[in-house]
Amino acid sequence: MLWSAGTRGYFMNKQTILEQVRWELGCLERLEYLARELYAVPEAARRPWDAAAAAKYISDMFRGLENLCKRKSRYLSEPFPEGPDSHAQILKDFLGPEGPGHTLDPEIVHRLRLYKGFRHRFIHGYGFELDWEVVEEPLRLLPETIDALRVTWNLWLDSLP
Repeated sequence: MLWSAGTRGYFMNKQTILEQVRWELGCLERLEYLARELYAVPEAARRPWDAAAAAKYISDMFRGLENLCKRKSRYLSEPFPEGPDSHAQILKDFLGPEGPGHTLDPEIVHRLRLYKGFRHRFIHGYGFELDWEVVEEPLRLLPETIDALRVTWNLWLDSLP
């Protein structure tokens, strides 16, 4: 049985968490590819909506991290942060001493904090208000950041009993 009912919802077994984390990492891999493709578009060939697409990709990366953290919480039967500061708490837990991200390079940690802030700005604003200059650096760094997350989550999976 992959799922069993519990007091807080459903708890998964090891095979299920492996499948779900790998699926999320596959989505992030696709996002990494799309980010590289969009970043490679020459300035003269950029379309008016490319900055909005880049912002969506940047926001999606942080959403992917949150999805991974949610799956980890369900697997470990841990409460998942909710409420107005939930995004900050999710990142804090991920980066904390017991979190999968505790060994990440400080530069990646800094980027993740910036991506969280960018996600908030994108979700609560209008994509068409963004200029390429705002999204250029986070988009350029997205593949490297996703790669670091992939390594981190695979290490976490490898550590499961």
